[in-house]
Amino acid sequence: MKGLNKGLGVSFDDEESRKALKDAFTLNVEQFSYAKTLTQFNLFKDAVFNLKGQQRSFESIKKIVADTGEVFNKNYLSAEVKYVTQSSIMARKWHTMDAEYLQFSTVGDSAVRPEHRIFDKFTALKTDKIWLRLYTPLAWGCRCTIIPGIARNLSKEYDSDWANAMVDPLVKDTIFDNNAAVSKVIFNNKHPYFKATDQDKIKVPKEPKKETSINLSDYIKGDLPTDKEIKAILTKYAELFPEDFRRGLDDVKFIKSKSYMMQHSMYHNRLTGDWASGSTITLSKHEFSSIKFNPLEEFRNGLAAIKSGKKMTFNQEYSFESLWHEILHAKTKSAPKSLSSVGVKNMETINQFCARHTYPEFMKKLGGKAIHQKEILENGYGYKSWISDFRTTLKNLKIDEKQAVKDLMPFLMQDYSNIGSKVNAYLKENTK
Repeated sequence: MKGLNKGLGVSFDDEESRKALKDAFTLNVEQFSYAKTLTQFNLFKDAVFNLKGQQRSFESIKKIVADTGEVFNKNYLSAEVKYVTQSSIMARKWHTMDAEYLQFSTVGDSAVRPEHRIFDKFTALKTDKIWLRLYTPLAWGCRCTIIPGIARNLSKEYDSDWANAMVDPLVKDTIFDNNAAVSKVIFNNKHPYFKATDQDKIKVPKEPKKETSINLSDYIKGDLPTDKEIKAILTKYAELFPEDFRRGLDDVKFIKSKSYMMQHSMYHNRLTGDWASGSTITLSKHEFSSIKFNPLEEFRNGLAAIKSGKKMTFNQEYSFESLWHEILHAKTKSAPKSLSSVGVKNMETINQFCARHTYPEFMKKLGGKAIHQKEILENGYGYKSWISDFRTTLKNLKIDEKQAVKDLMPFLMQDYSNIGSKVNAYLKENTK
């Protein structure tokens, strides 16, 4: 465990993430040790007889066991400890590197393997799947690393497809076809120990079971959650359900804004036209007096209600719908494009319509249950007249709302710029 502790270090921003990773790695290393022990036992057992089936002398058996122990407990063990340490270091780097792009980097000396040197300075987005395979260590004793990269080092010729083709013969069907930070496994089931041992006796490491909801009692220490605890809850949510934040959740803010209840924002690169950051979710702590609604405080009290098992008020539940509306903005793959006022209305209408129908799923992941959905569909605050008009249109055309959500959600998740034309076409095609 020394190699594991040394590798993970203490530089994690989120101690809970570090603990979860350490627990997963510890379990994996223990399972690896069991498999290694059983492999040794089988070798010792086979040493009792020679190839003709005759029992060997005690001295012959003793020598074989001693030689085998030397290999397992000195040579192999040294390599395994280094591998655990390096894998843990790279897992820590993955979680602490705040970079949009990553770059493969060798040590640069004469001992670098030629098959590793070809990847030196290779650069790709951190979200590129190539880093699930081209992530060090790539072999026993590999000293290569991953560092923050820059966009100008991207290459059309040496792109992720090229890297995938080149790394495949190096790591395919080996334990090195792995990113331990993502898989939460250091020794995967490609290791010979797991292949060679009795599978009925050894449990091959599996992906940790994905949590389906958050236990708020783990985060809220008092009756009401603090701002810091709310931020921790939403950060954990983004970690458990990364599909809801296409570029991750960078920050959660609390601002007294009169212009919005809650807001989602991301930065984009004006030169490339691409998104250049993760999501920021902002909750306003302004009291909207006309409706007696303070978004942050209603959400705070809603979380407390879930924790204590109490029923939510309309306003508390609506705060969850409002936040889910913003998370749908974080979830979409739409590129950063300027929309006309009509385009904004089309987009926000469909986003709000889908949010009001699907926010109970979001509440369930936080341990809550929606009880005011019918009222929120009819009297929710945001874009109220737009939603009312759209629902009336569906009703007049005899289009089922739940089916409309299923059909319209893909438009929302792909491209904001053409939602209006796609919705109009959908309405015409489904008019009864």
